[in-house]
Amino acid sequence: MFQYTVCKEADNKKFKEICSKIMNEVNGLTANEPIIDVDGSIIQKYASPKGDIKVYNDYEVDAVYIDSEVNLDDIIK
Repeated sequence: MFQYTVCKEADNKKFKEICSKIMNEVNGLTANEPIIDVDGSIIQKYASPKGDIKVYNDYEVDAVYIDSEVNLDDIIK
């Protein structure tokens, strides 16, 4: 499992930017419908042949972060 912190504050703009970047740069992704929590937090889940990627804009943790079964080191710099 790979974990990446994109931003140390919840941020809709950063969340959308990283989701777009992942969609453009990882081949074979299928995006599920985003899950929106009552506090405004969003989870975007992607499925790929190499594994799942979950991008979080989490207001409770106050961060934008990624949990991924796919190595995204070249994308997340």
